[in-house]
Amino acid sequence: MNRLAWSTFWVLALLAIAPLGCTGSQVDDAGDLGAGGTVTASGGTPGALGSGGEAGRPGPISTGGDGGIPSMCDATELIGGTGGRALPGGVTNPPEFAPQLGTTSSQAIAPPAISGGTLLVLSDGNTVVASDPDRDAIYVVDLPSRTLTQAIALQPGDEPGRLAEDAAGRVHVALRGGGAVVTCDPRTGTLIARRSVCAGPRGVAYEAATDRIHVACHDGQLVSLPAAGGDADRRLQLDDDLRDVVVDGDTLRVTRFRAADVLTVASDGTVTGRTELPSFSSPQAHQGAQYTPSVAWRALRAPGGGLLVLHQRGMVDPVRAAAGGYGGPSACDTIVHGCITRIDGHGTIHSGPALASLVLAVDMALSPDGTQVAVVAAGNATNSDLATPTSTTPALTRVFLTDLDDATDPTVGCSMDGKHAPCPKGRMVGSMSIGEAVGGRSGLAAGGAIGSASTSSGMAGAPGPCCAPPAAGGAGGAVATGGAGGAFATGGASGGGGTGGTSGTACPSTPAGVPVTVGQPIAVAFDAAGGLIVQSREPAMLALGDGTTISLSTVSRADTGHTLFHANSGGFLACASCHAEGNEDGRIWNFSCEGPRRTQSLQVGLAGTEPFHWDGSETDFGHLTSDVFQGRMSGPSLASDQQAALLSWLDRQPRLPRPDAADAAAVARGQALFQDPAHGCAICHAGPHMTNNQTVDVGTGGRFQVPSLIGIANRAPYMHDGCAATLADRFGACGGGDQHGITSTLSPADVSDLVAYLKTL
Repeated sequence: MNRLAWSTFWVLALLAIAPLGCTGSQVDDAGDLGAGGTVTASGGTPGALGSGGEAGRPGPISTGGDGGIPSMCDATELIGGTGGRALPGGVTNPPEFAPQLGTTSSQAIAPPAISGGTLLVLSDGNTVVASDPDRDAIYVVDLPSRTLTQAIALQPGDEPGRLAEDAAGRVHVALRGGGAVVTCDPRTGTLIARRSVCAGPRGVAYEAATDRIHVACHDGQLVSLPAAGGDADRRLQLDDDLRDVVVDGDTLRVTRFRAADVLTVASDGTVTGRTELPSFSSPQAHQGAQYTPSVAWRALRAPGGGLLVLHQRGMVDPVRAAAGGYGGPSACDTIVHGCITRIDGHGTIHSGPALASLVLAVDMALSPDGTQVAVVAAGNATNSDLATPTSTTPALTRVFLTDLDDATDPTVGCSMDGKHAPCPKGRMVGSMSIGEAVGGRSGLAAGGAIGSASTSSGMAGAPGPCCAPPAAGGAGGAVATGGAGGAFATGGASGGGGTGGTSGTACPSTPAGVPVTVGQPIAVAFDAAGGLIVQSREPAMLALGDGTTISLSTVSRADTGHTLFHANSGGFLACASCHAEGNEDGRIWNFSCEGPRRTQSLQVGLAGTEPFHWDGSETDFGHLTSDVFQGRMSGPSLASDQQAALLSWLDRQPRLPRPDAADAAAVARGQALFQDPAHGCAICHAGPHMTNNQTVDVGTGGRFQVPSLIGIANRAPYMHDGCAATLADRFGACGGGDQHGITSTLSPADVSDLVAYLKTL
C-alpha cells in the first residue's frame, strides 16, 4: 500500500472511532505533523497531506461541528516521532533498536535491580575496587598488570554498593541488603570489620578532617562512624529515602533518591539548606513539554566545590495512555530522560540537556582534571539494530564521554550531536533521518484533509547537522492547506527526490580511552591517566580503554526478567525508568482523560493481585506487557516465557528494609484498630498481599483498585493521585471519609497508632 493509501486509511479510521474520544480534551503533540489550521466546532481549515515537505505541530481539536475530530484517549492515537505515525491501540511497528533477549533464563536467586556506583579507583592510581551486588562479592584489580588480585566473599543478600577509601587505605563498602558497612584491606583481601548501621545503607563517603565515614540510609538516617573502627558516634534523622553523601568542604551534601533534592548538613549536624533541582522545558524535548526532576541516581563533588547530580526528569504535561505514548522513534520525546545538574559552591544551578538515547543513565564519573564526565546507560546493553539483525553489538551508546560544560549546558534542550548526547551510529541527527532525506516527509494535520499527489522536484539538501552523513536528497515540496473541515482537499506537492545535500560533521568514532566492549555496564570510573574503566554485571568484568577486559567472576547471573526490566524497550526508556530499582519513582503522572495517577509499587508481589493499574484495566500480566511494554513503550511483542520470567523476577526482588518500630505498644494498638470491624480496614486490605484485588469507589473520585499495603511506609505520597503527602494525611480531607473505612471516629492518637502499625507492613 503506498503512502497516500495508508494516509487515507488512517484518516478514515480516525473518523470512524471519533465517538470514542474524550470530550473537550486535546491531542498531545504527536511528533511532526503537517502544517494545518485549527479544527473547531464549525470546521476550521485543516492542512492537506502532501507526500513531501517539512512538518509542523498539530493544532488542537475540538468536538462537534463539520469535520471536527474529537481527540482520542484510547483505541487509536497519533503518536510521537517524525511523521506523526497513527497506529491502532496497543500495536506498534517493530522498534528500530529492539532488545535482544536470547534464550529465556531465570536465576534460582533473582539478581537485584541495578543501582550503579559500584566502582572505585584508589588514591594510588593503580588499584580498582569493585562491588558486585549480583554475586555478593568485592573485587580488587591491579591496573598495571591487568589482573584480579583479590575476590572477597560476602554474605548472601548483602548487595554491596557504594565504596569509599580512607586515609589509611582501607575501603568501606555499604551493604544495601545487609544493613551494614564492611571495611576491608584491598592489599590483603582481608575483611577488617562489619558494622551494622541502619536499614538500607546506600551512600558512603570519607571525611578526612574528622577521619569519619558517613553513611546515608534509605530510612533517613545519616550515620557517622570512626574510620578506624568502632560504633557510630553520631546519628542524624533526616528525611527518608537518602541516597548519596558527598563531603564538600566543611559540609555534607546528601541527596534523596526519588525526590532528587539535596540537603546540606553543617559540621554540627544541623540541616542548613535544601536545594530543589529546577524544572525544565525546551522546544527540542517533546515540543516544549514541562519536566520536573526525580530519581537521583548518582552524586559527585563538583570541581571547585558544589555538587553534580545525575538524575532523571519526568514529564508533567499530559501523557497519552496509547501506543507510543511513553516513548517512540524520537529519543528527545520520551516522558523520562536523564540529565546532569550542577550546583556550584555559591548555589548557582546549571541543569543540562536531556541525555537523549542514554536509557537508564545510572552512573557517572569525573576525569582527574575535572573537565570531562562519563555516563553509563545500563538500559542500552541489549539493544541491537534491526537493520543488521545478525549483529551482536548494540548500536546504541552505552558509555558516553563529553565535556562537563556541555553536559551541564542549560541553553541546550536536546541535541544528539556527540557533545550534549550521543550521535546515533550511522544516522543523521536533526529533523530528518537518512531515509527521509529523499523527497522530504509527509505530514497529516490534526483533523486535516488529504491532498492529492501532484509532483514537483525537491530543492537541494541543506547542510547536515553535526554527526550527519551527506544528505541523500532534497527536501520535498511544501504542504499545502485547503479544504473546509474534514474535506479531501487538492494540493500538497510531493518531493521529487532533489539533489544531494552537503555533508555535516562526521560522527566521531569512539574517543580514545573509551572501552568499546563493555557488556552490561553498571558503573564507570577514570584511571589516573584519564582512561575510562567500565564495570559490567554480565559478564562480570572490567573493560578498559585500551581494549583490555578483566574477568571478575565466571559465575553467570544472566536473567531474562532482569534484562527485560532494565532494557531500552526500543522507545528509549525502560521499565526501570519509572520503577527505579524495582520499585517506583514517587511521581504523579498526568494521564490524558484520566487525570493524575501515582506510579504504583512493584514490591508488593504482583502475581495473584490481578487486575493491574489503578483502574483495574490490565486484566493480567500478559495484557499489561502488551499494552505498556509493546504499546506505550514502543517495544516488541514478548513471548509468554519472557513475560513469565519478568513477573518471576519482579516478585522475587528483595523488599526495601523497614526500620525497627520505635514504639511497640503503639504498633500493637494500631494493629488492633486496623483489624477492628468497626473501622473496616482489614475487609479490603486482607490476605498475603494486603488487598482483596477489587476495584471499588471509596469516595476518592472514582473506582480504583485496592492497593496492597505491603511496604506502604516507603511509598509517599499516597492515594491514586498522590493527594496525601503522609500516611496521616490519608485520614484527612482527601482520604474519602467514611466511605474509605470508618475513620471519622478515630482520634488523633488512634491515627498515630494506625500509622505506626502501617509502617511495619
